[in-house]
Amino acid sequence: MQQTATSVTLSAQHGHVDRVDLPHPSLKGLCAWRVGNSVGEAPNWDADTQTLLWIDVRAPAVLRLDPATNALTRWTLPGVVGAMGHATPGSVVLAMQRSLATLELTSGRLITLCTVDREPAHNRLNDGKVSPSGRWFVFGSMDDRPSDKQPTGALYAAAPSGLVRQLHAGLTVANGIAFSPDAATIYFSDSQIGRVWHAPWNEDTGAMGRPELLCAPDELAGRPDGAAVDSEGSYWSAGVSAGVINLFGLDGALCARIELPCRAPTMPCFGGPEGNDVYVTSLVRPNWADTSGGLDGALFRFASDATGMRSKGWG
Repeated sequence: MQQTATSVTLSAQHGHVDRVDLPHPSLKGLCAWRVGNSVGEAPNWDADTQTLLWIDVRAPAVLRLDPATNALTRWTLPGVVGAMGHATPGSVVLAMQRSLATLELTSGRLITLCTVDREPAHNRLNDGKVSPSGRWFVFGSMDDRPSDKQPTGALYAAAPSGLVRQLHAGLTVANGIAFSPDAATIYFSDSQIGRVWHAPWNEDTGAMGRPELLCAPDELAGRPDGAAVDSEGSYWSAGVSAGVINLFGLDGALCARIELPCRAPTMPCFGGPEGNDVYVTSLVRPNWADTSGGLDGALFRFASDATGMRSKGWG
């Protein structure tokens, strides 16, 4: 890890996007915003402003939606972004290609904090979550080559001081990072091989115990992409290869399978005034014909009987 405190100022672009209400046999209040993301990821609900923040990995950009007014704000980033989490009030922490940065949303100031220098040249950072107390930003990395991917990725924990420590190695596409309601368990996945693990987590020290396999959804079931955990401890996994959200119980059993009107959902998160709205980002492959009416790459929302948890901002 190298300390690299540099900054640039980004301009915010403001606009609006229409909301489309969608019929569904089981989901309540399903709707979509056709935001046209290439790889939408990392949705985070901001309870203070009642807005949703997320990223488009390849655009690359940070986006913010006010679902009450459909106002959309975009900050175009200078390089690929792999993950995002809440930081101090009014800012977010970003995992860029191979560095960590913060973006101050009011000023647009993007501050590079440090470089993760032990990563191979063909890797990039991917997926991340702020831990429940805000002490740690846990993020992963992945082999970013288009084919013949190898297990050169890892999991890391970063403190606000800029100290970065490796937690686990041997992953091909690190993903699915989430924490249990009591902050005693961490979850993560490898999207390439379709595995989800859970491990003991020490919120005070940022240390992870030995991982154990939770579940292994295949291509048809939905390879595990981004994830969230609800207040009862169920693991909500975006089945990126099957157009679904899979809900797994504490024992790894499949509890529910939610079908969405897109081919590749990427990550769910809980939000809304009561914490029981589920927002889901999605992606669209470059070679896909538009058979979804613009819903591939859209942002979705539906109402749930489950509720999420609010974590403190990093820092």
